[in-house]
Amino acid sequence: MIRFKGISKNPKVTSLRGSLPAVPFGQAGNDPRLPDEQGSNAVMQCRNRDCFAVAANDSKPIKQRTSLRGSFRRLRTKQSPSMKSHRYDSGDCFTPPHIPALPFAMTFLYKGTAVIQFFCAEGLTPRNDGKVFRDALKWLLLLPCFFFCPEGYGQQRPQSYLDSLYAIAFKSVPDSNSVKTFTLMQRYYFERGQYDSALKYARLAAPVAERLKDVRTLAHVYYRLGMTYTNKTDYDNARHYLEAAQNLIPQLNDTALQVNIYNAYALLSNYQSDYNTAVEYLLKEAELINSSSSMEIKQMLPQVYGNIGHNLIGEKQYEKGIEYEKKALLIKGYPSEARYRVMLHLDIFDAYIRLGNDQTAKAHLDSAIQLNAPLENSVLSSMVFNNQAYYFRYVEDYDNALQAYHEAYQLCAETGNEYLKSQMGNNIAEMYFQAGRYDEAFRFALEANDIGKRLKEYNVAAASYSTLKQLASKKADYKKALEYATLSQQYADSATNKETQKTVLSLEAKYQHQKKEKEIAALTIANTQKEMELVKRNRLLVVGGISALAVVLVLTLLYKNSRQKQEIAEREQALQQEKIQHLERQQQIVSLQSMVNGQEAERTRIARDLHDGLGGLFSTIKMYFSTLQHDEPSLKQKELFQKSYSMVDSASEEVRRIAHNMMPEVLMKMGLVNALKDLCANITAGKLLKVSLEVHGMDNRLNTTTEVMLFRIVQELLNNIIKHAQATEAIIQFIQEDQRLSVIVEDNGRGFNTQEADENKHAGMEAIQSRVAYLNGKLNIDSQKGLGTTVMMDFLVNHIGT
Repeated sequence: MIRFKGISKNPKVTSLRGSLPAVPFGQAGNDPRLPDEQGSNAVMQCRNRDCFAVAANDSKPIKQRTSLRGSFRRLRTKQSPSMKSHRYDSGDCFTPPHIPALPFAMTFLYKGTAVIQFFCAEGLTPRNDGKVFRDALKWLLLLPCFFFCPEGYGQQRPQSYLDSLYAIAFKSVPDSNSVKTFTLMQRYYFERGQYDSALKYARLAAPVAERLKDVRTLAHVYYRLGMTYTNKTDYDNARHYLEAAQNLIPQLNDTALQVNIYNAYALLSNYQSDYNTAVEYLLKEAELINSSSSMEIKQMLPQVYGNIGHNLIGEKQYEKGIEYEKKALLIKGYPSEARYRVMLHLDIFDAYIRLGNDQTAKAHLDSAIQLNAPLENSVLSSMVFNNQAYYFRYVEDYDNALQAYHEAYQLCAETGNEYLKSQMGNNIAEMYFQAGRYDEAFRFALEANDIGKRLKEYNVAAASYSTLKQLASKKADYKKALEYATLSQQYADSATNKETQKTVLSLEAKYQHQKKEKEIAALTIANTQKEMELVKRNRLLVVGGISALAVVLVLTLLYKNSRQKQEIAEREQALQQEKIQHLERQQQIVSLQSMVNGQEAERTRIARDLHDGLGGLFSTIKMYFSTLQHDEPSLKQKELFQKSYSMVDSASEEVRRIAHNMMPEVLMKMGLVNALKDLCANITAGKLLKVSLEVHGMDNRLNTTTEVMLFRIVQELLNNIIKHAQATEAIIQFIQEDQRLSVIVEDNGRGFNTQEADENKHAGMEAIQSRVAYLNGKLNIDSQKGLGTTVMMDFLVNHIGT
């Protein structure tokens, strides 16, 4: 086991993550208009001064192998023996004469794995060879760019495909097919980092699209020009073309393009270290995506949240950054989800480590490791190993930290990420030095130093010189140690100057922003002064008009307020009157109920007295007459005796009938229906009026009070028909449905004028209305002279068991 001495718990690691050049959302790798071959037809390699293109005619582009740790799978390129090399010059890139050949980086995807190669133009000398790699790697070192590349870079297309595009594009008279082809070629070269060629075809596409009035294509060309100039660090031109694309948006109503433009503005601000503005554009982009109904556009939301979180973490707003990163983690089901989730977990790990919450940080690191395992992405795996090593050093597990650094180092070597390789080399050298393994430390420190100087990454060179100084001191080579110390200080100063320049750029961006705001404010003030001169001429009229308007407004408000108070008072008075009327009705109902109850009680008493008293007396008299007739047979022959006996018998029957009508015995014993049948039969027997009874749904008896009231109502109506209607037929209908009871009494009499009847109410009708009100029913009388009368009543009743 290796023993380490004196390593800090919080080692300084310059970069925790790597990144890729920026491409627009939804525009890389998945274009249905372009063929989607796997692999690449050409892999560019820079070797010293010259640059070559290897034509992969029948190459096997990828070979897999398992890492020593078994956690990840990586990919490495392998040349086939049949590959043919030829010299590469600027003509192959179609670089126009007025644009200098510049270095560029190309990234493409093979089975989900990002493979990165670097390009340089012909004729570079050893003096500027390092600048080639520095410029190419600059895009890789900008951490937010990884998130600004949602789908990775598209795969290279066969040369035959490009040839067919050239044949379509370069016609004698350019047409719509030409402009589409120019835009495809612009995009083709842009996605491969060949920005000069991309600019060439954009300049060819723009005037043709403008002549054809193809606004949509022109907007996309301007947008990609803005992105191209951003990646070339020509920020003025980048902003110019992005603004041109933005100005065309109102004519297109293209949400996807607007999202891409906001993203491009955010990327531009990020490159200029204006992180606040970048976050503002990203928030606009998120709002636009959320408001869209397109699922394709909504799939961009995780990347936007990830970019916002990444910027906030970079600005040391860790909690806020974590919040946005976790928002992105909640969204699922979008392209390249696993790759983005790895990056999100690494961002959150970084933030929690800086907050000192190592347990939560470890959980997110484990999630990143688990998600990355099946991806077979070498670039991503190198970043995961780097973060894993950082964590092991943080918890002082130096053996595992060293092993993870070696894994990351090997992956960086395979993918050509020399910047991250130099970082890993410095970390490995430092750990070997602390373990006393000076030869290994010297080898890795020297390699990191060479890369750092070649890439002009002064922090890397300074750190490696510091390690070399310590190694020389251990060997007692103090002269060399002093030399290394001097170089370390010089490179550290250069790095400080570089950071200062970056800070100056950030301040310059903020200054330019403030300057533009001041210019806008100055123009606003000038316009305001001109307007004030016009205002002064009409001030009196305006003031007078405003005063008059104010007076009218006040009077209107006062009038409305007065009317409102009056209406409120009237409503309150009406409400009070309604309450009084309600109380009066309640009182009337109570009085009516008391009266009706009293009447029924009195009827019952009188009926009982008639039946038991007078009825009994008549029965006794009849008995005496019968006895007298038996004792004196001669009385049978006397007319007076017979007439007296007949009158006594009639009086007895009349008393019984009156008592029965006042409180029918059948009603008490057999219920309402049977009592009504008995009543109808008795009236019909008199031959003055034929009464029919129809009953529907009256299977159960009603409560006693209800039955008595209904019987009295029908009884009174029949009495009125007999007395006044001069009718020959009457029909009584009882129809019950659930709790609703309808009673209809109809006759064929002479009828009457209902209006006159309302004005001259008689006791019988008032009694009917009182009983209907007592039962909370509704009464309706329909009658015309000569057409008979119909009385309709509706009640809500309760059943009782019989």
